[in-house]
Amino acid sequence: MNQHDLVGLAALDGACLLAAAMMLRSWSRRRTRPPLIAAIFVVALAAVASVLVVAGVTYTLVVGPTFIIALLVIMYTARYERRLSGR
Repeated sequence: MNQHDLVGLAALDGACLLAAAMMLRSWSRRRTRPPLIAAIFVVALAAVASVLVVAGVTYTLVVGPTFIIALLVIMYTARYERRLSGR
Protein backbone atom coordinates (compact mmCIF):
# COMPACT_ATOMS: atom_id res chain seq x y z
CA MET A 1 0.00 0.00 0.00
CA ASN A 2 1.45 3.36 -0.99
CA GLN A 3 0.73 6.99 -0.19
CA HIS A 4 -1.70 7.35 -3.12
CA ASP A 5 -3.81 4.47 -1.79
CA LEU A 6 -3.98 6.02 1.67
CA VAL A 7 -5.05 9.41 0.31
CA GLY A 8 -7.78 7.83 -1.81
CA LEU A 9 -8.95 5.72 1.08
CA ALA A 10 -9.06 8.76 3.37
CA ALA A 11 -11.10 10.62 0.75
CA LEU A 12 -13.55 7.72 0.51
CA ASP A 13 -13.88 7.50 4.28
CA GLY A 14 -14.39 11.25 4.53
CA ALA A 15 -17.08 11.20 1.84
CA CYS A 16 -18.86 8.29 3.53
CA LEU A 17 -18.75 10.01 6.92
CA LEU A 18 -20.08 13.24 5.42
CA ALA A 19 -22.92 11.33 3.75
CA ALA A 20 -23.69 9.54 7.02
CA ALA A 21 -23.76 12.88 8.84
CA MET A 22 -26.28 14.22 6.32
CA MET A 23 -28.41 11.10 6.74
CA LEU A 24 -28.32 11.47 10.54
CA ARG A 25 -29.36 15.11 10.18
CA SER A 26 -32.28 14.03 8.03
CA TRP A 27 -33.19 11.39 10.59
CA SER A 28 -33.12 13.89 13.45
CA ARG A 29 -35.55 16.15 11.58
CA ARG A 30 -38.06 13.55 10.42
CA ARG A 31 -37.55 10.65 12.85
CA THR A 32 -38.03 8.12 10.05
CA ARG A 33 -35.97 4.97 9.93
CA PRO A 34 -34.54 4.92 6.34
CA PRO A 35 -31.93 7.70 6.86
CA LEU A 36 -30.69 6.05 10.04
CA ILE A 37 -30.31 2.69 8.31
CA ALA A 38 -28.59 4.34 5.34
CA ALA A 39 -26.13 6.15 7.63
CA ILE A 40 -25.22 2.93 9.42
CA PHE A 41 -24.86 1.09 6.10
CA VAL A 42 -22.61 3.77 4.59
CA VAL A 43 -20.32 3.83 7.64
CA ALA A 44 -20.13 0.02 7.65
CA LEU A 45 -19.38 0.05 3.93
CA ALA A 46 -16.51 2.50 4.45
CA ALA A 47 -15.15 0.38 7.30
CA VAL A 48 -15.21 -2.78 5.19
CA ALA A 49 -13.49 -0.98 2.32
CA SER A 50 -10.79 0.31 4.65
CA VAL A 51 -10.16 -3.14 6.09
CA LEU A 52 -9.96 -4.67 2.62
CA VAL A 53 -7.45 -2.10 1.39
CA VAL A 54 -5.32 -2.41 4.51
CA ALA A 55 -5.44 -6.21 4.16
CA GLY A 56 -3.91 -5.93 0.72
CA VAL A 57 -6.76 -5.93 -1.79
CA THR A 58 -6.02 -3.64 -4.71
CA TYR A 59 -7.18 -0.10 -4.00
CA THR A 60 -8.91 0.39 -7.35
CA LEU A 61 -10.96 -2.78 -6.96
CA VAL A 62 -12.38 -1.63 -3.64
CA VAL A 63 -12.83 2.13 -3.68
CA GLY A 64 -14.75 2.53 -6.95
CA PRO A 65 -17.48 -0.02 -6.25
CA THR A 66 -17.74 1.13 -2.62
CA PHE A 67 -18.32 4.71 -3.72
CA ILE A 68 -20.94 3.64 -6.26
CA ILE A 69 -22.81 1.48 -3.74
CA ALA A 70 -22.76 4.30 -1.18
CA LEU A 71 -24.20 6.71 -3.76
CA LEU A 72 -26.93 4.25 -4.68
CA VAL A 73 -27.90 3.80 -1.03
CA ILE A 74 -28.13 7.54 -0.50
CA MET A 75 -30.11 8.10 -3.69
CA TYR A 76 -32.55 5.30 -2.83
CA THR A 77 -33.02 6.69 0.67
CA ALA A 78 -33.70 10.18 -0.68
CA ARG A 79 -36.23 8.84 -3.16
CA TYR A 80 -37.93 6.74 -0.48
CA GLU A 81 -38.10 9.74 1.86
CA ARG A 82 -39.59 11.90 -0.87
CA ARG A 83 -42.22 9.25 -1.49
CA LEU A 84 -43.06 9.14 2.22
CA SER A 85 -43.35 12.91 2.53
CA GLY A 86 -45.66 13.09 -0.50
CA ARG A 87 -48.38 11.09 1.25
